[in-house]
Amino acid sequence: MAYTPISNLPTPPSRQEPSTFSVRADAFLGALPDFGTEVNAAGDYIDAKGIEVDAAAATAATSASAAATSATNAAAAQTAAEAAADATLWVSGTGYVVGDVVYSPSTYFTYRSKAIQTSTTDPASDATNWVLIGVGGTALLSITNTTATQDQTAFTGSYTAGAVVVTLNGVILTDTTDYTATDGTTVTLATGADAGDEVGIIGFPTFLVADTLPLAGGTLTGALAGTTATFSGAVSGASVAATGAVSGASVAATGAVTATSGDISGEFIADSYNETFATLSGTTPAVNCETGNVFALTTSGNTTFTFTNPPATGTAYGFTLKVTAGGTHTLTWPASVDWAGGTAPDAPASGAVNVYVFFTHDGGTNWYGFLAGGAMA
Repeated sequence: MAYTPISNLPTPPSRQEPSTFSVRADAFLGALPDFGTEVNAAGDYIDAKGIEVDAAAATAATSASAAATSATNAAAAQTAAEAAADATLWVSGTGYVVGDVVYSPSTYFTYRSKAIQTSTTDPASDATNWVLIGVGGTALLSITNTTATQDQTAFTGSYTAGAVVVTLNGVILTDTTDYTATDGTTVTLATGADAGDEVGIIGFPTFLVADTLPLAGGTLTGALAGTTATFSGAVSGASVAATGAVSGASVAATGAVTATSGDISGEFIADSYNETFATLSGTTPAVNCETGNVFALTTSGNTTFTFTNPPATGTAYGFTLKVTAGGTHTLTWPASVDWAGGTAPDAPASGAVNVYVFFTHDGGTNWYGFLAGGAMA
Protein backbone atom coordinates (compact mmCIF):
# COMPACT_ATOMS: atom_id res chain seq x y z
CA MET A 1 0.00 0.00 0.00
CA ALA A 2 1.10 3.59 -0.56
CA TYR A 3 2.54 5.55 2.31
CA THR A 4 0.24 8.40 3.52
CA PRO A 5 2.27 11.45 4.60
CA ILE A 6 1.60 12.84 8.09
CA SER A 7 0.27 16.41 7.95
CA ASN A 8 2.03 19.14 9.95
CA LEU A 9 0.23 20.26 13.08
CA PRO A 10 -0.90 23.92 13.32
CA THR A 11 1.17 26.39 15.35
CA PRO A 12 0.70 25.43 18.98
CA PRO A 13 -0.76 28.01 21.45
CA SER A 14 1.61 29.93 23.70
CA ARG A 15 0.96 31.66 27.03
CA GLN A 16 3.40 34.30 25.87
CA GLU A 17 0.83 35.37 23.27
CA PRO A 18 -2.48 35.58 25.14
CA SER A 19 -4.21 37.32 22.27
CA THR A 20 -3.90 34.24 19.98
CA PHE A 21 -3.90 31.54 22.61
CA SER A 22 -7.51 30.47 22.36
CA VAL A 23 -7.61 30.49 18.56
CA ARG A 24 -4.40 28.52 18.24
CA ALA A 25 -5.45 26.13 21.00
CA ASP A 26 -8.73 25.35 19.20
CA ALA A 27 -6.92 24.78 15.89
CA PHE A 28 -4.20 22.64 17.49
CA LEU A 29 -6.60 20.46 19.42
CA GLY A 30 -8.88 20.12 16.38
CA ALA A 31 -6.02 18.80 14.30
CA LEU A 32 -5.00 16.10 16.77
CA PRO A 33 -7.64 13.46 15.72
CA ASP A 34 -6.52 13.59 12.08
CA PHE A 35 -2.92 13.55 13.20
CA GLY A 36 -3.57 10.39 15.23
CA THR A 37 -5.26 8.70 12.25
CA GLU A 38 -2.33 9.52 10.00
CA VAL A 39 0.19 8.23 12.59
CA ASN A 40 -1.74 4.95 12.89
CA ALA A 41 -1.82 4.61 9.10
CA ALA A 42 1.94 5.10 9.04
CA GLY A 43 2.29 2.34 11.66
CA ASP A 44 0.16 -0.02 9.54
CA TYR A 45 2.32 0.79 6.53
CA ILE A 46 5.48 -0.03 8.47
CA ASP A 47 3.98 -3.31 9.76
CA ALA A 48 2.98 -4.35 6.22
CA LYS A 49 6.45 -3.61 4.93
CA GLY A 50 7.90 -5.68 7.77
CA ILE A 51 5.76 -8.67 6.72
CA GLU A 52 6.88 -8.22 3.11
CA VAL A 53 10.50 -8.13 4.23
CA ASP A 54 10.04 -11.34 6.27
CA ALA A 55 8.40 -13.08 3.30
CA ALA A 56 11.15 -11.92 0.97
CA ALA A 57 13.78 -13.18 3.43
CA ALA A 58 12.08 -16.60 3.61
CA THR A 59 11.90 -16.78 -0.19
CA ALA A 60 15.53 -15.83 -0.44
CA ALA A 61 16.48 -18.53 2.06
CA THR A 62 14.52 -21.14 0.08
CA SER A 63 16.15 -20.00 -3.14
CA ALA A 64 19.56 -20.17 -1.50
CA SER A 65 18.88 -23.73 -0.32
CA ALA A 66 17.68 -24.76 -3.78
CA ALA A 67 20.73 -23.12 -5.33
CA ALA A 68 23.02 -25.00 -2.95
CA THR A 69 21.31 -28.30 -3.85
CA SER A 70 21.61 -27.52 -7.55
CA ALA A 71 25.28 -26.71 -7.07
CA THR A 72 25.84 -30.03 -5.29
CA ASN A 73 24.07 -31.94 -8.05
CA ALA A 74 25.98 -30.04 -10.71
CA ALA A 75 29.29 -30.82 -9.00
CA ALA A 76 28.38 -34.51 -8.82
CA ALA A 77 27.38 -34.51 -12.48
CA GLN A 78 30.62 -32.73 -13.39
CA THR A 79 32.64 -35.33 -11.48
CA ALA A 80 30.81 -38.14 -13.27
CA ALA A 81 31.26 -36.45 -16.65
CA GLU A 82 34.96 -35.85 -16.06
CA ALA A 83 35.42 -39.49 -15.07
CA ALA A 84 33.46 -40.73 -18.06
CA ALA A 85 35.34 -38.48 -20.50
CA ASP A 86 38.53 -40.52 -20.09
CA ALA A 87 36.80 -43.88 -20.42
CA THR A 88 38.14 -46.49 -22.83
CA LEU A 89 36.38 -49.51 -24.23
CA TRP A 90 36.56 -52.48 -21.85
CA VAL A 91 38.36 -55.46 -23.41
CA SER A 92 38.20 -58.93 -21.90
CA GLY A 93 41.52 -60.22 -20.59
CA THR A 94 42.99 -56.75 -20.12
CA GLY A 95 44.72 -55.85 -16.86
CA TYR A 96 43.28 -52.91 -14.93
CA VAL A 97 44.33 -51.12 -11.74
CA VAL A 98 42.24 -49.33 -9.13
CA GLY A 99 40.73 -46.18 -10.63
CA ASP A 100 40.84 -47.17 -14.30
CA VAL A 101 37.73 -46.04 -16.17
CA VAL A 102 36.15 -48.01 -18.99
CA TYR A 103 32.84 -48.17 -20.77
CA SER A 104 30.86 -51.35 -21.27
CA PRO A 105 30.45 -52.62 -24.83
CA SER A 106 26.98 -53.90 -23.91
CA THR A 107 25.45 -50.88 -22.12
CA TYR A 108 27.88 -48.08 -23.01
CA PHE A 109 27.78 -46.99 -19.36
CA THR A 110 31.07 -46.11 -17.70
CA TYR A 111 32.63 -47.99 -14.77
CA ARG A 112 35.61 -47.48 -12.45
CA SER A 113 37.84 -50.37 -11.41
CA LYS A 114 37.79 -51.22 -7.69
CA ALA A 115 40.69 -53.66 -7.75
CA ILE A 116 43.90 -54.67 -9.48
CA GLN A 117 42.53 -57.26 -11.85
CA THR A 118 42.65 -59.08 -15.15
CA SER A 119 39.05 -58.54 -16.13
CA THR A 120 37.16 -61.20 -18.06
CA THR A 121 33.59 -60.22 -17.11
CA ASP A 122 31.80 -57.23 -18.63
CA PRO A 123 31.73 -54.47 -15.96
CA ALA A 124 27.97 -54.21 -16.49
CA SER A 125 27.74 -57.70 -14.93
CA ASP A 126 30.62 -57.47 -12.44
CA ALA A 127 29.66 -55.31 -9.45
CA THR A 128 32.41 -56.97 -7.38
CA ASN A 129 35.27 -55.39 -9.33
CA TRP A 130 33.62 -52.40 -11.02
CA VAL A 131 31.46 -49.50 -9.82
CA LEU A 132 29.05 -47.66 -12.08
CA ILE A 133 30.01 -44.01 -12.55
CA GLY A 134 27.13 -41.57 -12.16
CA VAL A 135 25.39 -39.30 -9.68
CA GLY A 136 24.93 -41.40 -6.54
CA GLY A 137 26.18 -44.48 -8.42
CA THR A 138 23.34 -44.31 -10.93
CA ALA A 139 23.95 -44.26 -14.66
CA LEU A 140 23.14 -40.85 -16.09
CA LEU A 141 22.54 -41.25 -19.82
CA SER A 142 23.77 -43.39 -22.67
CA ILE A 143 24.55 -40.91 -25.47
CA THR A 144 25.63 -41.84 -28.96
CA ASN A 145 26.25 -39.17 -31.65
CA THR A 146 26.78 -40.23 -35.25
CA THR A 147 27.59 -38.20 -38.37
CA ALA A 148 25.37 -39.57 -41.11
CA THR A 149 26.26 -40.57 -44.61
CA GLN A 150 23.95 -39.71 -47.49
CA ASP A 151 20.54 -41.41 -47.15
CA GLN A 152 21.64 -43.35 -44.05
CA THR A 153 18.63 -44.65 -42.07
CA ALA A 154 20.04 -47.13 -39.51
CA PHE A 155 22.03 -45.85 -36.52
CA THR A 156 23.46 -47.77 -33.58
CA GLY A 157 23.25 -46.85 -29.89
CA SER A 158 22.21 -48.24 -26.52
CA TYR A 159 18.74 -47.64 -25.10
CA THR A 160 15.66 -49.23 -23.60
CA ALA A 161 12.63 -49.20 -25.88
CA GLY A 162 10.31 -46.43 -24.73
CA ALA A 163 13.10 -44.67 -22.79
CA VAL A 164 15.00 -43.03 -25.65
CA VAL A 165 15.22 -39.62 -27.31
CA VAL A 166 16.46 -39.33 -30.90
CA THR A 167 17.65 -36.02 -32.34
CA LEU A 168 18.51 -34.87 -35.85
CA ASN A 169 20.82 -31.85 -35.91
CA GLY A 170 19.62 -31.01 -32.38
CA VAL A 171 15.90 -31.32 -33.18
CA ILE A 172 14.00 -33.97 -31.18
CA LEU A 173 12.27 -36.46 -33.48
CA THR A 174 8.90 -38.12 -32.89
CA ASP A 175 8.88 -41.82 -32.04
CA THR A 176 7.11 -44.10 -34.57
CA THR A 177 6.58 -41.11 -36.90
CA ASP A 178 10.16 -40.03 -37.58
CA TYR A 179 11.91 -43.18 -36.42
CA THR A 180 11.47 -46.64 -34.89
CA ALA A 181 13.48 -47.85 -31.88
CA THR A 182 12.45 -51.23 -30.54
CA ASP A 183 15.44 -53.59 -30.18
CA GLY A 184 17.65 -51.55 -27.79
CA THR A 185 20.54 -51.09 -30.23
CA THR A 186 19.24 -49.83 -33.60
CA VAL A 187 17.32 -46.67 -34.46
CA THR A 188 15.85 -46.54 -37.97
CA LEU A 189 14.87 -43.17 -39.47
CA ALA A 190 11.74 -42.99 -41.58
CA THR A 191 13.60 -40.80 -44.07
CA GLY A 192 17.27 -41.15 -44.87
CA ALA A 193 19.56 -38.46 -43.44
CA ASP A 194 21.70 -36.13 -45.52
CA ALA A 195 25.46 -36.48 -45.50
CA GLY A 196 26.88 -34.62 -42.50
CA ASP A 197 23.67 -34.68 -40.45
CA GLU A 198 24.23 -35.30 -36.74
CA VAL A 199 22.01 -38.03 -35.30
CA GLY A 200 21.89 -38.36 -31.52
CA ILE A 201 20.58 -41.35 -29.55
CA ILE A 202 20.01 -40.62 -25.85
CA GLY A 203 19.09 -43.62 -23.73
CA PHE A 204 17.62 -43.00 -20.27
CA PRO A 205 18.18 -45.36 -17.33
CA THR A 206 15.19 -47.41 -16.25
CA PHE A 207 14.37 -49.43 -13.15
CA LEU A 208 12.23 -52.46 -12.48
CA VAL A 209 10.05 -52.93 -9.43
CA ALA A 210 10.19 -56.64 -8.70
CA ASP A 211 7.63 -58.94 -7.11
CA THR A 212 4.59 -56.77 -7.82
CA LEU A 213 1.23 -57.43 -9.44
CA PRO A 214 -0.51 -55.16 -11.98
CA LEU A 215 -3.77 -53.43 -11.07
CA ALA A 216 -5.55 -55.82 -13.43
CA GLY A 217 -4.60 -59.47 -13.82
CA GLY A 218 -1.48 -61.09 -12.45
CA THR A 219 -0.82 -64.49 -10.91
CA LEU A 220 0.43 -65.41 -7.45
CA THR A 221 2.62 -68.49 -7.45
CA GLY A 222 2.63 -68.90 -3.67
CA ALA A 223 0.43 -68.15 -0.66
CA LEU A 224 -1.46 -64.88 -0.26
CA ALA A 225 -1.18 -63.89 3.41
CA GLY A 226 -2.34 -60.79 5.26
CA THR A 227 -4.54 -59.41 8.00
CA THR A 228 -7.47 -58.75 5.64
CA ALA A 229 -8.15 -59.21 1.94
CA THR A 230 -11.16 -57.97 -0.03
CA PHE A 231 -11.71 -58.81 -3.70
CA SER A 232 -14.48 -57.91 -6.13
CA GLY A 233 -13.74 -60.99 -8.24
CA ALA A 234 -12.34 -64.49 -7.77
CA VAL A 235 -9.49 -65.27 -5.38
CA SER A 236 -7.46 -68.20 -6.71
CA GLY A 237 -4.15 -69.69 -5.64
CA ALA A 238 -2.31 -72.66 -4.21
CA SER A 239 -3.33 -71.43 -0.76
CA VAL A 240 -4.95 -68.36 0.77
CA ALA A 241 -4.10 -67.47 4.37
CA ALA A 242 -5.09 -64.41 6.39
CA THR A 243 -5.28 -63.45 10.05
CA GLY A 244 -8.34 -61.31 9.29
CA ALA A 245 -11.22 -61.50 6.82
CA VAL A 246 -10.96 -62.87 3.28
CA SER A 247 -13.80 -61.43 1.22
CA GLY A 248 -14.59 -61.85 -2.47
CA ALA A 249 -17.09 -62.95 -5.05
CA SER A 250 -15.49 -66.39 -4.98
CA VAL A 251 -12.46 -68.07 -3.44
CA ALA A 252 -10.72 -70.95 -5.20
CA ALA A 253 -7.56 -72.69 -4.08
CA THR A 254 -5.88 -75.98 -4.81
CA GLY A 255 -4.54 -76.02 -1.26
CA ALA A 256 -5.64 -74.58 2.06
CA VAL A 257 -7.82 -71.50 2.52
CA THR A 258 -7.08 -70.23 6.02
CA ALA A 259 -8.47 -67.11 7.72
CA THR A 260 -9.91 -66.01 11.04
CA SER A 261 -13.04 -64.91 9.21
CA GLY A 262 -14.40 -64.91 5.68
CA ASP A 263 -17.23 -63.45 3.63
CA ILE A 264 -18.04 -64.88 0.20
CA SER A 265 -20.98 -63.32 -1.62
CA GLY A 266 -21.06 -66.06 -4.27
CA GLU A 267 -21.25 -69.83 -4.06
CA PHE A 268 -18.69 -71.75 -1.98
CA ILE A 269 -17.97 -75.27 -3.26
CA ALA A 270 -15.54 -77.66 -1.60
CA ASP A 271 -14.78 -81.35 -1.97
CA SER A 272 -14.60 -81.50 1.83
CA TYR A 273 -14.16 -79.13 4.74
CA ASN A 274 -13.08 -79.47 8.36
CA GLU A 275 -14.56 -77.90 11.49
CA THR A 276 -12.63 -76.86 14.56
CA PHE A 277 -13.08 -79.10 17.62
CA ALA A 278 -12.80 -77.56 21.09
CA THR A 279 -12.74 -79.31 24.46
CA LEU A 280 -14.62 -77.69 27.36
CA SER A 281 -13.99 -78.14 31.07
CA GLY A 282 -15.37 -77.18 34.47
CA THR A 283 -18.88 -76.82 35.76
CA THR A 284 -19.61 -73.43 34.10
CA PRO A 285 -18.27 -73.95 30.59
CA ALA A 286 -18.75 -71.26 27.94
CA VAL A 287 -19.35 -72.38 24.37
CA ASN A 288 -17.47 -69.65 22.47
CA CYS A 289 -18.94 -69.56 18.99
CA GLU A 290 -15.77 -67.98 17.59
CA THR A 291 -13.53 -70.90 18.57
CA GLY A 292 -15.19 -73.83 16.78
CA ASN A 293 -18.28 -75.69 15.65
CA VAL A 294 -17.87 -78.96 17.55
CA PHE A 295 -17.44 -79.02 21.34
CA ALA A 296 -17.08 -81.76 23.94
CA LEU A 297 -17.33 -81.85 27.73
CA THR A 298 -16.92 -84.56 30.34
CA THR A 299 -18.90 -83.37 33.34
CA SER A 300 -17.25 -83.11 36.72
CA GLY A 301 -20.31 -81.91 38.63
CA ASN A 302 -23.65 -80.22 38.10
CA THR A 303 -23.02 -78.08 35.01
CA THR A 304 -24.38 -74.74 33.76
CA PHE A 305 -23.67 -73.82 30.11
CA THR A 306 -23.40 -70.37 28.53
CA PHE A 307 -23.18 -69.61 24.78
CA THR A 308 -20.98 -66.62 23.89
CA ASN A 309 -19.98 -64.61 20.81
CA PRO A 310 -22.62 -65.74 18.32
CA PRO A 311 -22.57 -63.93 14.94
CA ALA A 312 -24.81 -60.90 14.42
CA THR A 313 -28.44 -61.18 13.40
CA GLY A 314 -28.74 -62.24 9.78
CA THR A 315 -25.88 -64.75 9.93
CA ALA A 316 -26.74 -68.31 10.93
CA TYR A 317 -24.46 -70.35 13.19
CA GLY A 318 -24.73 -73.88 14.52
CA PHE A 319 -22.66 -76.19 16.67
CA THR A 320 -22.59 -79.76 17.93
CA LEU A 321 -21.98 -80.53 21.62
CA LYS A 322 -20.96 -83.95 22.91
CA VAL A 323 -21.55 -84.38 26.68
CA THR A 324 -20.03 -87.35 28.49
CA ALA A 325 -21.41 -87.78 32.02
CA GLY A 326 -18.55 -88.07 34.48
CA GLY A 327 -21.12 -88.93 37.15
CA THR A 328 -24.76 -88.35 37.97
CA HIS A 329 -24.87 -84.63 37.18
CA THR A 330 -27.51 -82.12 36.11
CA LEU A 331 -27.25 -79.92 33.02
CA THR A 332 -28.56 -76.33 33.00
CA TRP A 333 -28.95 -74.58 29.64
CA PRO A 334 -29.26 -70.89 28.73
CA ALA A 335 -32.81 -69.57 28.95
CA SER A 336 -32.57 -68.61 25.26
CA VAL A 337 -32.59 -72.27 24.18
CA ASP A 338 -35.89 -73.40 22.65
CA TRP A 339 -35.99 -77.20 22.85
CA ALA A 340 -37.95 -79.46 20.56
CA GLY A 341 -41.16 -80.22 22.37
CA GLY A 342 -40.57 -77.30 24.74
CA THR A 343 -38.61 -79.32 27.34
CA ALA A 344 -34.89 -79.90 27.71
CA PRO A 345 -33.90 -83.55 27.38
CA ASP A 346 -32.61 -85.45 30.41
CA ALA A 347 -28.91 -85.34 31.19
CA PRO A 348 -27.02 -88.52 30.28
CA ALA A 349 -26.63 -91.17 32.95
CA SER A 350 -23.23 -91.63 34.53
CA GLY A 351 -20.82 -92.91 31.89
CA ALA A 352 -23.26 -92.29 29.01
CA VAL A 353 -22.93 -89.81 26.12
CA ASN A 354 -25.50 -87.39 24.73
CA VAL A 355 -24.98 -85.41 21.51
CA TYR A 356 -26.78 -82.06 21.14
CA VAL A 357 -27.17 -79.72 18.17
CA PHE A 358 -27.91 -75.99 18.47
CA PHE A 359 -28.32 -73.18 15.94
CA THR A 360 -29.27 -69.49 15.91
CA HIS A 361 -29.82 -66.84 13.23
CA ASP A 362 -30.71 -63.83 15.39
CA GLY A 363 -27.47 -63.17 17.24
CA GLY A 364 -28.21 -65.69 20.01
CA THR A 365 -31.52 -64.16 21.06
CA ASN A 366 -33.01 -67.58 20.38
CA TRP A 367 -31.16 -70.88 20.19
CA TYR A 368 -32.90 -73.94 18.77
CA GLY A 369 -31.77 -77.10 20.57
CA PHE A 370 -32.05 -80.74 19.56
CA LEU A 371 -30.96 -84.05 21.08
CA ALA A 372 -29.21 -85.71 18.13
CA GLY A 373 -28.27 -88.83 20.05
CA GLY A 374 -28.99 -90.00 23.59
CA ALA A 375 -27.57 -92.62 25.98
CA MET A 376 -24.72 -93.39 23.61
CA ALA A 377 -22.02 -95.65 25.06
